Amino acid sequence: MSRALGGNSAAARPGTPLLAAWGLVGALLLWIYAPHVFAMAKNWWSDPNYSHGFLVPIVSGWLIWRDRQNLLAQPPGANAWGLAVLAAGLAVLLVGQLAQEFFLRRISMLPVLWGLALTYWGWPRARRLIFPTAYLILMVPLPYVVYDSLAFPLRLLAARLAGWGLRLTGLPVLVEGNVITLPMVVMDVVDACSGIRSLISLLAVGVILAHLMLQGRWRKVLLVALVPPVAMLANALRVLVTGLLAQRYGEAMLKGATHDLVGWLVFMAGFVMLMGLTTLLGGKQPRGGSGHGR
Repeated sequence: MSRALGGNSAAARPGTPLLAAWGLVGALLLWIYAPHVFAMAKNWWSDPNYSHGFLVPIVSGWLIWRDRQNLLAQPPGANAWGLAVLAAGLAVLLVGQLAQEFFLRRISMLPVLWGLALTYWGWPRARRLIFPTAYLILMVPLPYVVYDSLAFPLRLLAARLAGWGLRLTGLPVLVEGNVITLPMVVMDVVDACSGIRSLISLLAVGVILAHLMLQGRWRKVLLVALVPPVAMLANALRVLVTGLLAQRYGEAMLKGATHDLVGWLVFMAGFVMLMGLTTLLGGKQPRGGSGHGR
């Protein structure tokens, strides 16, 4: 499947021409992708739905650092298939440019980065970089058409679940679409309360928990598959608690610091639920990167 481009010794001890060539490639890719990275960082800063994006590259880098001993222990050797992966990533970038599609431009960085690693280091090392590279997909904001198609049904679901919970408290409740009517207040479950923010953030957490603490592919897949129900339940709980507070203390509870505090506490409840599910699935304390290489 692979053939050496420069030999193992050349990959281990690159000469000046090879270093210059890779430096030129790196500078070119930096010039191409820097505007997209800065634009994406602006999204993280301005849109609370994606504020976790600042942490995703840090976690990815930590995963690589954690596994550095196993990574460096693999025999280096360039692989020509990396050029095909690199070309595929650049093709996605070109399509994104022509279609004026931000998601495609940003997502194209992943195959480009991994293709460079495969080209320069070869399969044994690049294989260990698959998960840290793929994890970066969680930092890329969703296309608006996907976001809107998810947010609206999640708003309806949150309203229904919260309405059912409020009825259990003995309150008369009328749920019409995403509007919850209580005796003393009317609540509109807007996009910010749809739960998509919790879903995206908890997905980033759940993937890491599965990767670090669970053994066996089915356990990992099951934990990640349980993230959406946990996020929906947590968000419904948020709407329910907010409704109870608004019913008792007035509409001021629907906005401001109290509203934000409830959102943060409920997100932490979702995190605790994920930790509990991880434990039930046989989760263990994550081991050091040098202890699980194969």
